Amino acid sequence: EVKDLTNRVPSHIMSSIIGIVGELFQNPKEAAKLHPRSWKEPHLLLYQNLEGKPLHTGVEMHYDGCDVTWNCMLSKSSEYEGGGTYIRALRKTVRLEQGQVLVHPGELYHKGCDITSGVRALIVCFMDGFDPDIPDPSSAKDDLEEYEKNVRSY
Repeated sequence: EVKDLTNRVPSHIMSSIIGIVGELFQNPKEAAKLHPRSWKEPHLLLYQNLEGKPLHTGVEMHYDGCDVTWNCMLSKSSEYEGGGTYIRALRKTVRLEQGQVLVHPGELYHKGCDITSGVRALIVCFMDGFDPDIPDPSSAKDDLEEYEKNVRSY
């Protein structure tokens, strides 16, 4: 746990992300209504596969249930093996580099792919106040392991 993480994420970062969401979904006025879902946001998500440490390598397929989710990569890609965010509707795994941010509708099905070694750390924030209204047309039949191996680094 990182003490006081919600206050350590500067307001200019949150404002920048809200601006990006407005551009992405072509509705800056409505995106300006976005706010963190609760006092627990943003939060630290830590995947680790290290000897002698509790094992947490990934997250199963799920949707977040909020309007918009963003993830900011804290780790360097050299600090872990595997990982990435598999997005079912895209049939791709997105691997971010340190400092990059992934923004997606909270209703989109995705999973945190398992890391095989190291530590993968992200700041994650669930936000409400603007629903981009982008339905997820995917279904469980789209969950083929070969799609998870379709990795795209940005």
